[in-house]
Amino acid sequence: MTWEVIWEPGALDTAAGHLKDAPEALDALIEAARLLETDSRPPGSLAWGTEHRRYRAGRLRVLYRIDPEKHIIHIEHIGLVVE
Repeated sequence: MTWEVIWEPGALDTAAGHLKDAPEALDALIEAARLLETDSRPPGSLAWGTEHRRYRAGRLRVLYRIDPEKHIIHIEHIGLVVE
């Protein structure tokens, strides 16, 4: 079963901002978004409340919301993981 993945404007803006700081991390981010098309709860993702999940994609963390009724995943925020 496939999911529609929608990038919210704020997440897109943040991802574009990381082009300058961490361009190599965007490949992992794009791969993570493709993975979410087939698995809304991939291994390594963590619950963040009742409707949201976090998923690490290389140096970036994706915060997304699952809409099970419409079968849509909304990518709402991208953050740089600081270690």
